[in-house]
Amino acid sequence: MNNFQYKAVRIRQTDTGDWLVLFAAPAVDVEMWAGIPQKKELGDQETTGFQREENKKRIKEIASFYHNEKNIIQNPLLCAIQNKDLESVEFELKDDDFNSHTQLGILSIFSEDLEQLSLLELLNKVKEKLEYRVPLLGERTVPDQLVCNLKQQAEILPASGNFEDSSNGEDDLVETSEGLSEQENTELSFSDESHILDFWDEVTARVRVLEEISESFDGNEFLGYTKEAMIAFLRPIVIVDGQHRLRAAIASAKQSVGEEPYRSELEDAILNDGDCKEVQRNMEAKAARKLPISLLMNTDPAEHVFQFVVVNQKATPIGRALLGTIVSTSLSNEELERVSDRLENAGIKLEESRAVTFLSRHPKSPFRGLVERGLASDRKDRLQWNVLASIVKIFRDLKGGKLFHENVDYADKWKRDYLPSSGIITSWEDEGYESAFEKWHQLDGTWRDVFITFWSEVSDKLADKRNEEAWHYWGSPKQSNIFNKTSLTILASDFFQNLCDRRLGIDSIEDIPLRVSEWLEGVDSNYFNRDWNLHGVKKDVPGIRKRWSKEWVQYRKDPQRLPKSNLYRQPLS
Repeated sequence: MNNFQYKAVRIRQTDTGDWLVLFAAPAVDVEMWAGIPQKKELGDQETTGFQREENKKRIKEIASFYHNEKNIIQNPLLCAIQNKDLESVEFELKDDDFNSHTQLGILSIFSEDLEQLSLLELLNKVKEKLEYRVPLLGERTVPDQLVCNLKQQAEILPASGNFEDSSNGEDDLVETSEGLSEQENTELSFSDESHILDFWDEVTARVRVLEEISESFDGNEFLGYTKEAMIAFLRPIVIVDGQHRLRAAIASAKQSVGEEPYRSELEDAILNDGDCKEVQRNMEAKAARKLPISLLMNTDPAEHVFQFVVVNQKATPIGRALLGTIVSTSLSNEELERVSDRLENAGIKLEESRAVTFLSRHPKSPFRGLVERGLASDRKDRLQWNVLASIVKIFRDLKGGKLFHENVDYADKWKRDYLPSSGIITSWEDEGYESAFEKWHQLDGTWRDVFITFWSEVSDKLADKRNEEAWHYWGSPKQSNIFNKTSLTILASDFFQNLCDRRLGIDSIEDIPLRVSEWLEGVDSNYFNRDWNLHGVKKDVPGIRKRWSKEWVQYRKDPQRLPKSNLYRQPLS
């Protein structure tokens, strides 16, 4: 156990606020007690971290700036206590002359030497931490099929192997109630916090495999999970903001040690001491910048994410996709609830982020895996986050359902004229809602099943989900004629127009396939599967949007002959 001590000042901004401890520490010290849990893909799942992945170019630029000792950056690193208790961080009052809001003292940080632990031990600690955050995980059994898949990836089992032997004779299969199918069971287990469940599954499955091969495995990485990544979740303190400044300061210190006057001093110390590793570290600590740090004395992950989002959205905005991903997939439902109002009041569209994230991850959603998340691993041809958000708004808010060549908002008209009489929400009063729309509009409300069912039907009838070269491929917005903001908006708006024209509500989810079939009656399934000669044409500009909108509606209402392909590149005034 390493013990670090620093002179510090702690302040409290309000009578009920958390303490902030202000101090300075060598950058190489910070690396030993602070973790940077990043939002990234490990294996096939996202982690529960909330920091962006490192930008090597930015680190290099800041390190170059730091290398001039006269240069300073005034912004402190923003940190918080990451452990579930305060035992690893203590503040000892040292000044008798203090007031209730400003106090002088010594900050002590106790940090376990996690690098000495095996990957299996680290994974077990991460597993335990996740179970502390979501206690129900402690009652969960990791799916044996996942364990089998990992064994096959690690070439412990042949591709045709089964997973019966992995349970050591015990039946660990997840039971499905009332004979539910695997797909139905998956649906029941999927929730807004399934990202934590998925991460727990991946961690726990690796624990099971490594426990079986522990005598023969001594590596630092196993199927995408590294010691370094796991340690970031286990340090006593978490970096909320400033990871690039920290990494740059460490890089600058390492560079300085290789230059005079530190190089000669380092060589002499090694000759006298002999412990190269310890001497190197001490010299780097001497050369390293003493970074200003603001430590929030709060262990709640919800508060950590709140601070990160507010700092990065208000000061240095991050991409909307990554912001939405972080907000939606870093916390459990209970943790989100604790800061939801504060996030909304800070201008963060929490419910929009959760809605988009749900639809981009749900097993039955036709948008699953096709929406950008702001991660480095994102494919460049994914649908933009804000595009799906705009399509979600049409269904959830029943707003924005305008055909581009008209002014009527058909989604809003349907909401006013036909939603109240729709059988799908007739029980809203009995269920305690103030209006039919309130029931429809809930984050997990009626709109969500309608959305998933509608787009599943549309993608089945008008798109191709397999052939990436097809013009109506359900993916790759740049290439596809249908899977882009303009076409998706037109289809959604025209569907609500059709419902309004026919004076129809929605009585049940089972109505949707019939309503879609009636709406698309006579429409050629290859409408979007043609070369529209769009080279050099921007799809999301007013004239093109109006052209596509008018051509689709005219054709859909009387589908005798497909519009000429060259029309789609001709703007409509």
